[in-house]
Amino acid sequence: MSATGKLNFAVMAGDGIGPEITDVTVDVLQAAASRVGLPIGLERCLVGLRAYEKHKTTLPQETLDVLKEHPGWILGPTSAGEYPKDDPMRGHPSGYLRRNFSLFANVRPVKAWPQLNPLIPDLDITVIRENTEGFYPDRNLAWGYGEFMPTKDVALSLRVITQVACDRFARFSFEYAKATGQSKISIAHKRTALPQTEGLFIGAFERLSGEYSDIKLELLRVDTFSSAMPRDHRKYPLVATTNLFGDILSDQCSGLAGGVGIAPSLNASTTQAMSQAVHGTAPDIAGKGLANPSALILSTAMLLRWFYQNNGDARCKQAADLMEQSVRSTIDSGNTTPDLGGKATTGSFGKAVMQAIESQPV
Repeated sequence: MSATGKLNFAVMAGDGIGPEITDVTVDVLQAAASRVGLPIGLERCLVGLRAYEKHKTTLPQETLDVLKEHPGWILGPTSAGEYPKDDPMRGHPSGYLRRNFSLFANVRPVKAWPQLNPLIPDLDITVIRENTEGFYPDRNLAWGYGEFMPTKDVALSLRVITQVACDRFARFSFEYAKATGQSKISIAHKRTALPQTEGLFIGAFERLSGEYSDIKLELLRVDTFSSAMPRDHRKYPLVATTNLFGDILSDQCSGLAGGVGIAPSLNASTTQAMSQAVHGTAPDIAGKGLANPSALILSTAMLLRWFYQNNGDARCKQAADLMEQSVRSTIDSGNTTPDLGGKATTGSFGKAVMQAIESQPV
């Protein structure tokens, strides 16, 4: 909470369908917060192509200054690989934000939705990935980009893992398991092929395990997990892993659940967190009112739950419950956007969710 008693959010609309779904998400957030008497503040700032058009960078200093002052952020989808070559960010703004603000944990809960014709109708799994290191070249060197070509026919990519990042991520994972009532964390690794880096990662969990004696650790090679999970998914409700493995596994889970269209995620540190839908910018439908805002709404509900875990304000949890229940009830009613077989527009779907919020008991 700020000195004025408000829960303050920075809002970045992003590219493609980002502005449309972000506007609806903000409206839904305000409706849920008002319903439970939670005062919130919102400050808009630029990221992506709109920021480049004005500031010649996809992530201007003005935006970074705003983010430093706000504990919670809402980020609409941003482009990947389509920005001008002279953009000083030289990559994805999201990666820069995750690393430079130490948003070290990416939480991706995956639940099957019948409207998406899932391959596993009862899939319910959460993948937590370390978010600031690993194979991603924009996040794995202190001063520079972790891919290079010493000759025109040789390309090298570095994987960096540090103990400090592993330690904070392991504690976050244990605390998440505790807060969500999980009794086991499955660690997906490849220690057989990467003994030193994976050894650091696994060791962080093993050192902390004594503090969380009620939570069992299970070590699984990532290839074994990828093969076994579709056949026996109930054994793995909570998975923790490194950056690239987590990115791939969470998308695998989303595919089995019907796709990433309604998949939410949260990027968190101990002091700041950012809601971000898993899906992309969908430029082919941008501006047509066809986009489904559910993933970003559900991601923002996760952000409220993060606030609840950090500040203990029950209104944050109540508002998150309202948002999640209202999205589900609206979709279940058939009042959906075209991707789910309905005829609702982005705006009319948002209004239906807000009407559901008003009708839910608090």
